[in-house]
Amino acid sequence: MKKLLVLLFTLFSMSALWMDCKNSEPESKDIFSKKDTANVNTNFKITAMGSGIAKDPDPAIQGFEEAAAGGNNKYNHFDTILVRDLSRKLWKFDGGIDGAKNIAEKDMDGFWLEFTKNGKYTKGSYSNITSKGNYTVDNQGFIEMTPSNSSEKKSQWQSKFNSNMLILVGTPKYGDNQVQMRLSQVDEKPQKATK
Repeated sequence: MKKLLVLLFTLFSMSALWMDCKNSEPESKDIFSKKDTANVNTNFKITAMGSGIAKDPDPAIQGFEEAAAGGNNKYNHFDTILVRDLSRKLWKFDGGIDGAKNIAEKDMDGFWLEFTKNGKYTKGSYSNITSKGNYTVDNQGFIEMTPSNSSEKKSQWQSKFNSNMLILVGTPKYGDNQVQMRLSQVDEKPQKATK
């Protein structure tokens, strides 16, 4: 588990360092709402596990594909486990990448995200709520967010979760494939620093 965390951090740091060479400002403070203007990976398709490949004898894989094997698979309730862990506390933005731009914590200062066990989410900046809606999680860790306000765009994220850190990688479904971000668990909403 520690090696996975180190690997994720190393990959994220290397990407951030490479992106830091670019001196562009992000167009929006909320990269959840950003549309894909670069058309990166627009022909990328997510396929179901096991489609087009030989069956893997691993029971963890079989549990996703076969209902009979699912009862004996400790991973078949990954969606339930992820919802439990997502809804434990608030998530604060630590950094990210938007296309070729590195997004630092200061660029989304005060941004937070909260998931509840009943499938609702709220996001905001400091004490302000900027959006609310519903979310779903599947057993492969894809989080789909549907805002209550129909004029806001939906988003889908592949989640990588480890203890108090959450990596969200945008998918092409709603044009977020150029975005990835790192969030950390916090007990309360970020507070504006007083001068």
